[in-house]
Amino acid sequence: MPATTSIQKLVLAALFVFALGLAQSAGAQPLLPVNINGQFGYINTDGRVVIEPQFDSAGDFVDGLAPVGKKAGRDNRFGYINEKGAITIPMKFQDVREFSEGRAVVKFLGRYGVIDTSGKFVAEPVFDRAFSFSDGAARVIQQDMHTGESRYGFIDRQGKLIITPQYVFASDFREGLAGFAVAGNDTLKMGFIDKLNRVVIKPKFNVVGSFSEGLAPVAQDAVTYLFEGSVLIAEASSPRKKIMYVDKRGSVVITGEFDSANDFSEGLAVVEIDARCRYIDKTGKVMLQPNFPAKADCGKFSEGMAPINHDNGAKFIDKNGKTVITTTFDWADRFRAGVARVTVVTRAGLFTYGYIDRTGRVIWKP
Repeated sequence: MPATTSIQKLVLAALFVFALGLAQSAGAQPLLPVNINGQFGYINTDGRVVIEPQFDSAGDFVDGLAPVGKKAGRDNRFGYINEKGAITIPMKFQDVREFSEGRAVVKFLGRYGVIDTSGKFVAEPVFDRAFSFSDGAARVIQQDMHTGESRYGFIDRQGKLIITPQYVFASDFREGLAGFAVAGNDTLKMGFIDKLNRVVIKPKFNVVGSFSEGLAPVAQDAVTYLFEGSVLIAEASSPRKKIMYVDKRGSVVITGEFDSANDFSEGLAVVEIDARCRYIDKTGKVMLQPNFPAKADCGKFSEGMAPINHDNGAKFIDKNGKTVITTTFDWADRFRAGVARVTVVTRAGLFTYGYIDRTGRVIWKP
């Protein structure tokens, strides 16, 4: 992912409020949250309102449930509704996340825990922070009793701690491995562990991304940082570009003069070379070189297409690099369940959201 423009950063920050998945009950038509005159309801993919606008916030449906919120005095309260719009898990939480793997992170009485689809706690709210489940485990954060510093660990779907909070940072498990960080000599080094907390790849990198399709982007001997799973060079002028891809044994498989690198999706990964995005295969060969302006933000492939976001409007390309959908919107997310979320940023800096289908048809205009 290339360095983001100010508008892109604002859009990304706003999209964080919304879920990025559109998983539904098997065979069901996706229901999509929309803002109508300041209240959120849901439409189907025909653009018809099926749950009337009545909420102050709304997320996506996963496992037949969606998080919604309403103001309660000075505070907000959150719960979950079913696909008929009925509240099935009471609106008693201070914060919620979408369901993932049959579990959802919630904040209750100032602490984070995990509930199942019935609303029952499977992990009591005892954590400083908790993250959504991935690959059968969820990251949690607790303060170290002796140092007072925050430490990362993991719980399983039953809420049991499988890795006691001990790491200064950890990323989600993907394909059986999770990135972890240890401190030493005023620096952090990262490697990978398995679910038994065994070190599989020693902590020797500045930063590591996540495994996908057997490979993970990592960086060594460079000033780098993580952004939504991507590994990026913090200083584009850095003469030492040491981003590479490793396999699950830690062996380097791909090297290149990358400014940034993302995980693989549908056999391709987005990298940035000289301020322009490229798509590489698992041998490191550049397969696509989209002819778009420098600093265009190239997204992952999903359902055979990838979004390209830049100042001239969001577009979608196919795996031949051909533009197959052209829009006038400021931002487009990748397709999920045949639907992509699109965004318009108004002159006042407000965000309006809509949806398109795989043909480019506007389901709901932002």
